[in-house]
Amino acid sequence: MTRTAYYIESLAPSWLQHDGGYRAALTQHLRDRLTLQGYEIVAPIRIRQDHGDVPPPVGMVMLHVETEVEEFDIEIHED
Repeated sequence: MTRTAYYIESLAPSWLQHDGGYRAALTQHLRDRLTLQGYEIVAPIRIRQDHGDVPPPVGMVMLHVETEVEEFDIEIHED
């Protein structure tokens, strides 16, 4: 089995960064998205502010929501 990191990013007003409801919605969105694709989440979902190469507009923050999933390694032997 292989562990793979998955993430989504959300550009949001800076005051939403600490809003519990918004953080819960981001967490649920990532969980639902991965579950629909058939993945099993094996690590906690983390939300952090992303300081990338390009700064977000004034009054906005880029939130990085990530977790890890476990994938089965399938080998196909061709005869």
